Amino acid sequence: MSLVEDDRTAAAPSAWDHGLPDLTLGPLGTADLMLALAGVLPPGQVLGAPVARTATLELPGGEPREIGVALPGGEVAAALAAGGLVLRDEEHTPLAALEGARPVPGLPNVVRGIPRRLRARESGVGARSTVDFDDPSLRGRPLLLLERPPMADDLAPLRTWSASAPAPVVLVPEHSDGRAWVPTRLLLRLAADLVDAIGALDATLRTVPLEPHDPLSDSALVDRIARRLGATAVHSLSDTSPADTAATWASAHAALVDGRDAGPLVGVEPGTEAALRAWLPRRHQRGVALMFSGLSGSGKSTLARDVAAWMTARTTRTVTLLDGDRVRQMLSAGLGFDQASRELNVRRIGYVAAEIARHGGIAICSPIAPFAHTREEVRHMVEQAGDFVLVHVSTPIEECERRDLKGLYAQARQGRIPEFTGISSPYDVPTDADLRVDTSALGREEAAQRVIDHLTRGGWVQAGAS
Repeated sequence: MSLVEDDRTAAAPSAWDHGLPDLTLGPLGTADLMLALAGVLPPGQVLGAPVARTATLELPGGEPREIGVALPGGEVAAALAAGGLVLRDEEHTPLAALEGARPVPGLPNVVRGIPRRLRARESGVGARSTVDFDDPSLRGRPLLLLERPPMADDLAPLRTWSASAPAPVVLVPEHSDGRAWVPTRLLLRLAADLVDAIGALDATLRTVPLEPHDPLSDSALVDRIARRLGATAVHSLSDTSPADTAATWASAHAALVDGRDAGPLVGVEPGTEAALRAWLPRRHQRGVALMFSGLSGSGKSTLARDVAAWMTARTTRTVTLLDGDRVRQMLSAGLGFDQASRELNVRRIGYVAAEIARHGGIAICSPIAPFAHTREEVRHMVEQAGDFVLVHVSTPIEECERRDLKGLYAQARQGRIPEFTGISSPYDVPTDADLRVDTSALGREEAAQRVIDHLTRGGWVQAGAS
């Protein structure tokens, strides 16, 4: 088996910084761009859009064909006026210039042009071992695409396939982290174990930039990748294929995400299960971010401190309290209290909480977090690494205002504090809260116990901690 870190670099023409506007692509757009530069995407494909399965798969010899790029409103005119734009990845590296930019009839926010490579991609887990579609040693060989872990019942058919398909190219999708799919690093490890298990010791292991689109698009891209490599035989393990073991994986994956079942994963080899459990441990070992959201004066900070103190004293979990005032002094010093600053403060808290969860700790935070879309961003960040539990501290505003020890509500009603949540700025009541606690109806100890009971029932705290 061969796994090579590729040191190829692309020259960086000086034209890319000559006043062209630029666009930073997300993970999906970046993956599509890399496939476009390799001549895999269909001509005219818009980055990130669904990919049609065409009857005729015209695949040129690797030269990039025209693509479309969707731009935010107002930026199309600048790209058309400049005749192109620079396309960057999430690390802001200029990967390609879109040359000869022109409008697309019927798609007012899309420009079309020819992508020209500027620099090699350095971001991404598998970027340095990505497949080189023009490597003659990879052409005309069998192809195994590993989009999910192999199940126990996959091994016998794969041994049979490997016996008739020697020296396969094994491709692992390089994609962003998320719970819906296994991380690239883990898939690479499982792929290496798999080629040993099926006796394909002369396999070549590479990554390929494949972010999930939708089942039809993903299937179309796999077809195009196989044709681009001139694969003589193709075998794929995906969420839908083969149907029986894909169903086994769906069940095992659901059990992994849930994290409460102490039994073994049905249909999964012990070595594979151990690797998967390291990725998604059972809940009592899993990192978690516990966010208390509510109005100023709702009691969320007191509740957060009480729960943190209980967990520190009664469990072996590593607990970090991200106190609002402390965060403002250290992590968000210099931020104001306008909407953009408040949202950035919550995102920063979410980022730190996600990193704590990534290392198996418990992060407890209590920002007001008034906007639903920002809370959703934090949930997404955290759930790439652990679990997110949202507690809505639902104390009514009348009680919050009555408790107003700092006089903030009074100042807000006098117009001396602009954009004050609940008075002159909205609070989006969570519709996705895991628990609601009204501290005007519960005593301090009872409110904390309500949260602790929820964490215990959910499996994040083991029953019997006292």
